[in-house]
Parts: sequence; C-alpha cells; structure tokens
Amino acid sequence: MPIPELDNIIHKLRKRGFKQDDGLLHECPSCKQQGVVIFAIAGKQGGRDIRLCIECGKAKSWRAVAGMESREEDTAFDLDAFLR
Repeated sequence: MPIPELDNIIHKLRKRGFKQDDGLLHECPSCKQQGVVIFAIAGKQGGRDIRLCIECGKAKSWRAVAGMESREEDTAFDLDAFLR
C-alpha cells in the first residue's frame, strides 16, 4: 500500500533542492518491493541522498563529504523531522 501524502513529501524534497537521481525504482530491503526512489542533492560542501520506498514509507539517507569521495549512512535520519 503506497504511503499517504507521497506527493507532499516529494514536493518538500524538491523545494529543498533534491532531484530524483534516476528514473528507476529499486528494491526495498524492508518490504522487498520495487518501490525505492532516490533523491539527491550535491554541492561544494558535500551532499546527501535519500532513498524513499513509496510502498512501505521506509527512508534512509547517506551523507557525502566535500569532494564526494566517501559516503556514510545517516543512521539517525528521520524524514519527517528533516522535512519540517
């Protein structure tokens, strides 16, 4: 079952400068459905990508440092708090 307010979440991500990284839906590790959309933002200071499953609502995020050499998962990431 798709998550409620998906359009609102996508609107808020785009308003913050995130763009959909690719047009493909990826497999969600939680619900095993092809429903993960990747949104990314990058700049001189680094970047962030958010993987949001449109089927179960699970969201994960990775941060990248300047130069984009390495990424690390933001284990404390909360999409609702991030979008406030």
